[in-house]
Amino acid sequence: MRPVALLSCCIAALALPASASAWSPLRGENSNAKRGNALMAQEQYGPALEAYDEAARELPNDRAVQLNRGLALLGRDLTEQAKEAFVAAADPSAAPRTRGDAYYDLGIAFAREGDALSEQESYEEASASFREAADAFKRSLRVQPGNRNAAWNLEYAMKRIREAEEKQQEQQEQQEQQEQQEQQEQQEQQEQQEQQEQQEQQEQQEQQEQQESKNQDEPKNQDEPKNQDEPSNQDESSNQDESENQDESASERAQPEPISADEVERFLDALQQNEENLPLQRARQRGAGRPPPEKDW
Repeated sequence: MRPVALLSCCIAALALPASASAWSPLRGENSNAKRGNALMAQEQYGPALEAYDEAARELPNDRAVQLNRGLALLGRDLTEQAKEAFVAAADPSAAPRTRGDAYYDLGIAFAREGDALSEQESYEEASASFREAADAFKRSLRVQPGNRNAAWNLEYAMKRIREAEEKQQEQQEQQEQQEQQEQQEQQEQQEQQEQQEQQEQQEQQEQQEQQESKNQDEPKNQDEPKNQDEPSNQDESSNQDESENQDESASERAQPEPISADEVERFLDALQQNEENLPLQRARQRGAGRPPPEKDW
């Protein structure tokens, strides 16, 4: 039976997977394997996988069945299960062509996985997948040195490794820049917060000082003036007492001292003498106001 055409690869630069293995007439044809190949040609990967699973139960040691199962799984985008089937098909007990095709298809699976991870910008994981793909293509070339598709895909995988590493480096630099920017923003926010806290503390302190100054300027409670009035009343009373004492002293000083009999007699004589001289003094006063008489001679 001639090999059938297989699924087309989603990567334009990547060569197609190897075709399903043909069944040797010496071993006889397996109906489930034949049915699976026909379904694969129609790209009915689900029914083809069921047919290959039946063939694998019937031929557990046939590595070509595992190779075809892997192709059906890869057609359904079950990449991890497909890689397991290809590894099983590459067993050393398998025929060289089956082993070469198994490694080749294993490289296809890893390369597709690397492309998917690159689209997700998971460049570190993508680089690892492309390295696995390159290793698988190298193994295929060791078994089948003339496989041009394996050589082409090996070159493609190596190119994708370099691209993924460059993207990974750019991503790390961008991440470092972003982290530095975030740290700078956090530092600026922290400084602004500290300045705001200091300003608030300063405002609170100023308000407190203003309140204390206001409290000092306001009169004290009502009890204090009363206490202040009491000494004032006492001072007024004391001043009043001192004034009365001063009046009494002045009154005592104003009282005349007693006069002796001799002093009374002298006083009366002086008074009498002044009365006798009084008409004479009056005449003198009147004469002092007249002009001198004119001469009549």
